Amino acid sequence: MKTVTIADIPSIKIQNRESLYQKDIFDQKDGAKHFTFHYSLMEKGGHGQLHSHPHSEHVLMVAEGSLVVRNDKESHALTPGMAILIMPTEEHEIINSFDGRTVYYVIYAPPR
Repeated sequence: MKTVTIADIPSIKIQNRESLYQKDIFDQKDGAKHFTFHYSLMEKGGHGQLHSHPHSEHVLMVAEGSLVVRNDKESHALTPGMAILIMPTEEHEIINSFDGRTVYYVIYAPPR
């Protein structure tokens, strides 16, 4: 078994995303063969860009603040305790719709 303290993990600024930082909680470097799990922090006004993950399903779960997850067909507002499943190749973008920072967790399977 392996434990981590999220506060001890360094944040990484995500390229091509506005005001998005990530902490890799568990991934292949930790021996996880079937998933990647990370913590994300998006500052006020932060947003991504329309993209997809060709080989991974992924789940986003909001812990603090709120997010809008959308594409050209639909839009979902997520608040704390809500989650969304995004399938491989499904285009999406993420926007911090909160008047402050938003914290959310992401799981990718298989790992990316």
